[in-house]
Amino acid sequence: MESINIHLAELGGWRALLSKAEFVAKTELDGALEEYVLRLLFKTSRRSAEPTLSSINEGLNAAHDLLADDFRAIGDHCLLYAGLFPEHAVRRNLPITYYVTVGESAYAEYVRYTDDPIFGMLSTFFVDIVDVLIALRQIDDQQVIMDPINAYHLWRDTGSVAAWKALSRHSSSLPGISVSTAIN
Repeated sequence: MESINIHLAELGGWRALLSKAEFVAKTELDGALEEYVLRLLFKTSRRSAEPTLSSINEGLNAAHDLLADDFRAIGDHCLLYAGLFPEHAVRRNLPITYYVTVGESAYAEYVRYTDDPIFGMLSTFFVDIVDVLIALRQIDDQQVIMDPINAYHLWRDTGSVAAWKALSRHSSSLPGISVSTAIN
Protein backbone atom coordinates (compact mmCIF):
# COMPACT_ATOMS: atom_id res chain seq x y z
CA MET A 1 0.00 0.00 0.00
CA GLU A 2 1.37 3.38 -1.05
CA SER A 3 1.28 6.22 1.48
CA ILE A 4 -0.08 9.62 0.54
CA ASN A 5 1.98 12.65 1.47
CA ILE A 6 -0.58 14.68 3.41
CA HIS A 7 1.70 17.72 3.43
CA LEU A 8 1.50 18.00 -0.36
CA ALA A 9 -2.30 17.91 -0.22
CA GLU A 10 -2.36 20.63 2.45
CA LEU A 11 0.12 22.72 0.51
CA GLY A 12 -2.03 22.28 -2.60
CA GLY A 13 -5.07 23.50 -0.66
CA TRP A 14 -3.22 26.59 0.52
CA ARG A 15 -1.99 27.20 -3.05
CA ALA A 16 -5.58 27.09 -4.37
CA LEU A 17 -6.80 29.45 -1.63
CA LEU A 18 -3.95 31.87 -2.22
CA SER A 19 -4.63 31.89 -5.96
CA LYS A 20 -8.30 32.59 -5.33
CA ALA A 21 -7.40 35.39 -2.90
CA GLU A 22 -5.10 36.97 -5.49
CA PHE A 23 -7.96 36.87 -7.99
CA VAL A 24 -10.40 38.42 -5.48
CA ALA A 25 -7.86 41.08 -4.47
CA LYS A 26 -7.04 41.74 -8.14
CA THR A 27 -3.37 41.48 -7.20
CA GLU A 28 -0.96 39.05 -8.77
CA LEU A 29 2.02 38.35 -6.58
CA ASP A 30 5.40 37.53 -8.07
CA GLY A 31 6.01 33.77 -8.15
CA ALA A 32 8.75 33.94 -5.51
CA LEU A 33 6.57 36.09 -3.21
CA GLU A 34 3.64 33.74 -3.70
CA GLU A 35 5.81 30.74 -2.80
CA TYR A 36 7.13 32.46 0.34
CA VAL A 37 3.63 33.43 1.50
CA LEU A 38 2.37 29.94 0.71
CA ARG A 39 5.05 28.33 2.85
CA LEU A 40 4.46 30.87 5.63
CA LEU A 41 0.74 30.05 5.66
CA PHE A 42 1.46 26.34 5.64
CA LYS A 43 4.02 26.60 8.43
CA THR A 44 1.70 28.79 10.52
CA SER A 45 -1.29 26.49 10.05
CA ARG A 46 0.77 23.52 11.21
CA ARG A 47 1.99 25.38 14.27
CA SER A 48 -1.12 27.12 15.61
CA ALA A 49 -4.10 29.21 14.60
CA GLU A 50 -2.25 32.51 14.97
CA PRO A 51 1.23 33.85 15.73
CA THR A 52 2.04 35.06 19.21
CA LEU A 53 2.24 38.77 19.70
CA SER A 54 4.55 38.48 22.71
CA SER A 55 7.43 37.42 20.50
CA ILE A 56 6.90 40.48 18.29
CA ASN A 57 6.73 42.90 21.21
CA GLU A 58 9.70 41.34 23.00
CA GLY A 59 11.72 41.58 19.80
CA LEU A 60 10.74 45.19 19.21
CA ASN A 61 11.57 46.22 22.76
CA ALA A 62 15.08 44.81 22.43
CA ALA A 63 15.71 45.83 18.82
CA HIS A 64 19.40 46.49 19.38
CA ASP A 65 19.90 42.86 20.46
CA LEU A 66 18.09 41.28 17.51
CA LEU A 67 19.76 38.60 15.48
CA ALA A 68 19.29 38.50 11.72
CA ASP A 69 16.69 35.71 11.84
CA ASP A 70 14.65 37.69 14.35
CA PHE A 71 14.06 40.38 11.71
CA ARG A 72 12.63 37.78 9.36
CA ALA A 73 10.43 36.34 12.13
CA ILE A 74 9.15 39.81 13.06
CA GLY A 75 8.38 40.52 9.40
CA ASP A 76 6.50 37.21 9.13
CA HIS A 77 4.47 37.82 12.29
CA CYS A 78 3.60 41.38 11.25
CA LEU A 79 2.53 40.17 7.82
CA LEU A 80 0.19 37.62 9.38
CA TYR A 81 -1.21 40.08 11.91
CA ALA A 82 -1.82 42.83 9.36
CA GLY A 83 -3.37 40.50 6.78
CA LEU A 84 -4.98 37.57 8.57
CA PHE A 85 -5.54 38.77 12.14
CA PRO A 86 -6.15 42.55 12.08
CA GLU A 87 -8.81 42.27 14.76
CA HIS A 88 -6.12 41.20 17.23
CA ALA A 89 -4.22 44.41 16.56
CA VAL A 90 -7.40 46.39 17.20
CA ARG A 91 -8.03 44.55 20.47
CA ARG A 92 -4.53 45.51 21.61
CA ASN A 93 -5.12 49.16 20.65
CA LEU A 94 -2.46 49.03 17.95
CA PRO A 95 -3.24 50.32 14.47
CA ILE A 96 -2.84 47.87 11.61
CA THR A 97 -0.46 50.36 9.99
CA TYR A 98 1.89 49.74 12.94
CA TYR A 99 2.29 46.13 11.84
CA VAL A 100 2.74 47.20 8.22
CA THR A 101 5.46 49.69 9.12
CA VAL A 102 7.28 47.30 11.47
CA GLY A 103 6.96 44.38 9.04
CA GLU A 104 8.28 46.34 6.06
CA SER A 105 11.18 47.61 8.16
CA ALA A 106 12.00 44.17 9.55
CA TYR A 107 12.20 42.61 6.09
CA ALA A 108 14.24 45.57 4.82
CA GLU A 109 16.66 45.13 7.73
CA TYR A 110 16.89 41.38 7.11
CA VAL A 111 18.04 42.09 3.54
CA ARG A 112 21.21 43.55 5.04
CA TYR A 113 22.08 40.12 6.47
CA THR A 114 21.17 37.85 3.56
CA ASP A 115 21.76 37.66 -0.16
CA ASP A 116 18.19 36.48 -0.80
CA PRO A 117 16.32 39.18 -2.78
CA ILE A 118 12.93 37.81 -1.72
CA PHE A 119 13.10 39.80 1.53
CA GLY A 120 13.57 43.07 -0.33
CA MET A 121 10.51 42.14 -2.39
CA LEU A 122 8.60 41.28 0.79
CA SER A 123 9.39 44.74 2.14
CA THR A 124 8.52 46.50 -1.11
CA PHE A 125 5.26 44.61 -1.75
CA PHE A 126 4.21 44.20 1.90
CA VAL A 127 0.92 46.07 1.43
CA ASP A 128 0.02 44.03 -1.67
CA ILE A 129 0.57 40.83 0.28
CA VAL A 130 -1.53 42.18 3.17
CA ASP A 131 -4.32 42.94 0.67
CA VAL A 132 -4.16 39.36 -0.64
CA LEU A 133 -4.21 37.95 2.91
CA ILE A 134 -7.23 40.10 3.78
CA ALA A 135 -8.96 38.76 0.65
CA LEU A 136 -7.99 35.22 1.71
CA ARG A 137 -9.56 35.78 5.09
CA GLN A 138 -12.77 37.13 3.55
CA ILE A 139 -13.23 34.60 0.71
CA ASP A 140 -16.14 32.74 2.29
CA ASP A 141 -17.04 35.33 4.89
CA GLN A 142 -18.39 38.64 3.67
CA GLN A 143 -17.83 40.38 7.02
CA VAL A 144 -15.43 43.29 7.01
CA ILE A 145 -12.53 42.41 9.30
CA MET A 146 -11.31 45.98 9.76
CA ASP A 147 -13.02 48.75 11.64
CA PRO A 148 -13.50 52.04 9.72
CA ILE A 149 -10.74 53.93 11.55
CA ASN A 150 -8.09 51.29 10.88
CA ALA A 151 -9.32 50.89 7.30
CA TYR A 152 -9.01 54.65 6.76
CA HIS A 153 -5.51 54.85 8.24
CA LEU A 154 -4.32 51.79 6.34
CA TRP A 155 -5.67 53.22 3.08
CA ARG A 156 -4.35 56.74 3.77
CA ASP A 157 -0.89 55.65 4.93
CA THR A 158 -0.24 52.75 2.56
CA GLY A 159 -2.69 52.95 -0.32
CA SER A 160 -4.14 49.55 0.57
CA VAL A 161 -6.88 48.56 -1.87
CA ALA A 162 -8.36 46.14 0.67
CA ALA A 163 -8.64 48.97 3.18
CA TRP A 164 -10.42 51.14 0.61
CA LYS A 165 -12.88 48.32 -0.08
CA ALA A 166 -13.46 47.93 3.68
CA LEU A 167 -14.11 51.66 3.95
CA SER A 168 -16.63 51.55 1.13
CA ARG A 169 -18.45 48.67 2.81
CA HIS A 170 -18.70 50.64 6.06
CA SER A 171 -20.01 53.84 4.51
CA SER A 172 -21.04 55.46 1.26
CA SER A 173 -19.32 58.67 2.42
CA LEU A 174 -15.70 58.17 1.47
CA PRO A 175 -12.78 60.53 1.92
CA GLY A 176 -11.40 62.34 -1.08
CA ILE A 177 -7.98 61.57 -2.39
CA SER A 178 -6.90 65.18 -3.02
CA VAL A 179 -6.53 68.14 -0.69
CA SER A 180 -9.72 70.08 0.01
CA THR A 181 -10.65 72.79 -2.44
CA ALA A 182 -12.95 74.68 -0.07
CA ILE A 183 -13.07 78.46 -0.48
CA ASN A 184 -11.79 80.36 2.53
